[in-house]
Amino acid sequence: MRFPVRLTVLATAVLFAMQAFLLASSAVATPNTKLDLVNDCGGFGPGGACDMAGPTAGFLNYNQDDTDNLRVVVSMKDGKPNTTYEIWLVCGPTHASACGFITIGTLTTNVQGNGTASLSVDLATLQAAPFGSGDRTDHVDLGQGVGDLSAGFFAASVLAYTIP
Repeated sequence: MRFPVRLTVLATAVLFAMQAFLLASSAVATPNTKLDLVNDCGGFGPGGACDMAGPTAGFLNYNQDDTDNLRVVVSMKDGKPNTTYEIWLVCGPTHASACGFITIGTLTTNVQGNGTASLSVDLATLQAAPFGSGDRTDHVDLGQGVGDLSAGFFAASVLAYTIP
């Protein structure tokens, strides 16, 4: 069976259009962004006000992968030795502007107080409350538990990313 030339040309054009649409709508991973992790406040370390300032105590690196999940790597130096910290993604760029948080993982320090954690927050979680779609400016906090400042309280801000 032979197809008419017009039908063949039309089918080819439709295939090219579909491929162009799929390529244009595919998400692309964002570049890595590095932020300072600061020893913000608490009973271990420099203490002081919980004001998103303090001496550098490591770094946080983040980006979005090609499916819009948020990838976060936290590297702490000079934390409390042999301690497990909870890691929270906090809605809002500062403590004062916080509008909620979720636990995204843990980081355990060694005998020197150093540790690293690699985490991923899936898109569905980022689209839900207290976060949501659109341009986001949030921050990450680390502490031994909610309200427990005995092991110090660490912060990294501002994570700027976009959620579809």
